[in-house]
Amino acid sequence: MIRVKVCGITTLADARAALDAGADAIGLVFHPGSARRVTVGQAREISDFVGARAARVGVVVDATAAELELLVGACHLTAVQANLRSCPRELVAEVSVPVLPYLGSGPSALVRASAWWPRLPVLLDAVDASGGGGTGRASDLGSAAALARHRPVWLAGGLAPENVAAAVRAVRPVGVDASSSLEASPGRKDPAKVLSFVTEARRAAELS
Repeated sequence: MIRVKVCGITTLADARAALDAGADAIGLVFHPGSARRVTVGQAREISDFVGARAARVGVVVDATAAELELLVGACHLTAVQANLRSCPRELVAEVSVPVLPYLGSGPSALVRASAWWPRLPVLLDAVDASGGGGTGRASDLGSAAALARHRPVWLAGGLAPENVAAAVRAVRPVGVDASSSLEASPGRKDPAKVLSFVTEARRAAELS
């Protein structure tokens, strides 16, 4: 079954909306340039509220293994998501929780991901100049589908309730991730959009 992550969670109310919709994971963004950035204190409160009901993923751009470990411990995270540009192969083995590398989608993604273990999932997103995701721009589905034929792929980038089903059918990812398209305003989720996104993703995966 496809996994669904609701990223950019900033409040307990938004975390509750993700849980009520049946999301498998929530994303807590620590990138300073993001409108959805949370502090360590906010992240810990949200993480503890979610508990074992969903994975709690810390999203960063640049970080060392030591910095990620501090974040994991302080915020009670169950996984971290780091940009591939600063996520050397060795880092995955040095962090005590699963590491999900992410990189910009496009033809170069196939080459850049080739050095990684074939079974290690990667997340494809439409990143900005700073290396952060959550831009709302669409990923290159053709390149994503090509990569997904060779390794587990999480798909992000411009996904919304209206287009996630088509993206799931085209790419056949192991998971999908959305943030800005599920908002009522920057940093605040719309529960109806969150529910629709999770529902449409799961329905498309079941019918594929």
